Amino acid sequence: MALRAVAMPFNVFDLLGRVRRRSPKIANRLMDRLLTQLIPLVRGLDVRVLELNDLRCVLSMPLRKRTRNHVGSMYFGAQMTLADLTVGALAFSRFPPGPFGGLIKRVEADFLVKAKGTIRCVCEPPLEVLDALERVRDDPSGRSEAWVPLSLLDRDDQVVTKVRFLVALKRFD
Repeated sequence: MALRAVAMPFNVFDLLGRVRRRSPKIANRLMDRLLTQLIPLVRGLDVRVLELNDLRCVLSMPLRKRTRNHVGSMYFGAQMTLADLTVGALAFSRFPPGPFGGLIKRVEADFLVKAKGTIRCVCEPPLEVLDALERVRDDPSGRSEAWVPLSLLDRDDQVVTKVRFLVALKRFD
């Protein structure tokens, strides 16, 4: 899959973070509309923004008929979709589409327990990971990549799934 520039007049993820601090309800409505326009697959998943800033992103998704598998827990695909949206929101808040493009090159996931209810995905990469991604701004190749860790947690803060994404960024000059 090739990286390509998407023209955006402003950084919508930065806007979501600022709106979230004032009104979580409005931020979630904006996120729902934005996501369903950009990624129709997420329609009806009821993804919510719990936190979004330059260092951390937390999104949640309830267990519902649409996200439940045959054994009563959350589908792998639903969990990975939430993780993908979480790392994407953090990445695009730091590296806005247009000047930058990004994609996930590789995924590693470890399932620890069944997700039997609403889950939260937390993306709070270590500073060395963020520094590695920041190299996209100055590197002569205009590229950077790093493994970004995420955790999916249940209501009791128990880790349900650990995920690592190899995120690749490209600067468009």
